[in-house]
Amino acid sequence: MKKIIVLLSICMFLSAFTYAQQKPAVKTIPKLTKKEATKILESAWNDVKTSDTANFIKLWSLDDTQWPYHAGSKFTRKDVYDNYLDFRSYFDTAMVKKLKFSGVDCDTVEHSDPHYDYAKYYIKASFKYSNTHTGGFGFYMDYINKQWFVRFSPDYFDFGK
Repeated sequence: MKKIIVLLSICMFLSAFTYAQQKPAVKTIPKLTKKEATKILESAWNDVKTSDTANFIKLWSLDDTQWPYHAGSKFTRKDVYDNYLDFRSYFDTAMVKKLKFSGVDCDTVEHSDPHYDYAKYYIKASFKYSNTHTGGFGFYMDYINKQWFVRFSPDYFDFGK
């Protein structure tokens, strides 16, 4: 009987001790507002228009995170530069026409999206080329060291009738 009481006391003590331990702090990510998203998108757009590759690259997070859809390879500074060149090529008409954003969206990333592990927001800007044609770009955003950074390649989209 004494053994049972001693074992029961030890179990209760361990349970109480385990329960009382502080839980690790949960990483809280602040909400990315539409105003902040617009500022990031405008910064990228201005960098492309003015050929400021250094500032464009600073928008990205370049760490050891593996790039989704690319067989586990790392996303590097060269990848950002290559995307910069693609970006300029893809939006050459918008630059020549000096188009302004016709819209900006800021949404959370769906849990089923493979980018969810790396980014919690998806932001995008669109241009209205004509009454029947809209195009634009989007970024997956990650919050690192109290700052928003772009993750991986930009998305491009085109809608026309």
